[in-house]
Amino acid sequence: MESEFIIQQGLQPSAEVVSSIERFFELFKPIELINGAGLLLLFDKKSEAFYLNCHLESKIISSKTDLQAVLDADESEDYKLNREIYVDNYAYKRMEEDAIAGRSFEDLVVEFDEIYRPQKPFKVFGGQHRIKAIDEASKKGTQTYHGLRIFFGLTVQQRVNIAIVNNTSITVSNDLLDRMQEDLLGSDLRNWCQNVSLLDENQNFADKRSPEGIPTVRIARTLIVNYYLGLKANKDDLNYPIVCASGPNIDKDYKEIRNSIVWDNPKLIEMGKEFAKLHSLQRERMLKKEGKDFNNEFVNKAIHPCMVASWAFASGLFQNHPDILIKHYQLSLVKEPDDPLSASVLSKARLKGTDPDTYRGLGARIGSTELGRMLLVFILQAETAKKRGINSKIALAAIQTFEAKRAVQKSEQLKKAIQK
Repeated sequence: MESEFIIQQGLQPSAEVVSSIERFFELFKPIELINGAGLLLLFDKKSEAFYLNCHLESKIISSKTDLQAVLDADESEDYKLNREIYVDNYAYKRMEEDAIAGRSFEDLVVEFDEIYRPQKPFKVFGGQHRIKAIDEASKKGTQTYHGLRIFFGLTVQQRVNIAIVNNTSITVSNDLLDRMQEDLLGSDLRNWCQNVSLLDENQNFADKRSPEGIPTVRIARTLIVNYYLGLKANKDDLNYPIVCASGPNIDKDYKEIRNSIVWDNPKLIEMGKEFAKLHSLQRERMLKKEGKDFNNEFVNKAIHPCMVASWAFASGLFQNHPDILIKHYQLSLVKEPDDPLSASVLSKARLKGTDPDTYRGLGARIGSTELGRMLLVFILQAETAKKRGINSKIALAAIQTFEAKRAVQKSEQLKKAIQK
């Protein structure tokens, strides 16, 4: 086997890696070997992973690549690593046309792994749309050699590292990167969301904003973080919910609290179920509306980051006030035809003389002012209003209350500055 691949001086691949490479050569013959050239075993220092660069024919790539690759097959094979494949756009259609015309694609990133679905041992980490195009071209009879970077013997951590690198080198949603990071942390957040019915059984988080209302990791993290922030807050203070950051780095607030989360805490589960109920009802009521009363943006209003953060913060805030908490959760009891979040009412709410004409109403942005105002909507609805539901009076009162509290806070800060 030494003649088929060369190990760089100073590198010491494990017996597992060497065995995996030998198995790869037993099953497949890259064009380099067919033409009498050896392959150099390469090493990625950042991920500490070994790989080969070689070329295989279209029919092999088409039949042996697995687009449903997972981070950890020991946990589950149901939660795939890659984003969804989108073929209804110009970029992909052009890619497919190029493949049919014999275009040779390079740097398709895979891991050779026969542990799960051994009939498709090339687990895809990068280049899934090009592989889809290669498959379509192969079906039409086009056979071309394409370049692969094949990794061997990866750990879960190495898979995450390599997958993130290969997905951040192209245009990809931060939500997919969040999902990868969360998969590395474990299944706790996903299991909790399934338990409270925010996700269906065996369903994973969305890899981008979903018309079907499937939450992303960012939304789930924001829900959890603000619930815990609310638990520590005083409801009479001027409070600011937060929206978790999204992207390659895990949000710092979520990272700080994650290890202390008690996932089976009854109150945390109750909060999750009540939010799932609210989200489901908001979608149901809005989808029933027709004509001018229908607004597609209002269908998934409950999982707008501002709404999630503010509603969850209020849920934590009211845990020591069960009589108010009940009223907060009773938003989901608003009778038809009204939607529980009164999205149309909120979109028209503004304070004359303070908000510009371009202001889009409450709950439409994720700045601190908007989050603070929206939190007061939920507080006033539960604590002050006689009837359940959000109306224009509550919306305006929330804005004015926020501005008044902020003015007092600023005044106190100026007084302290004078005294120094």
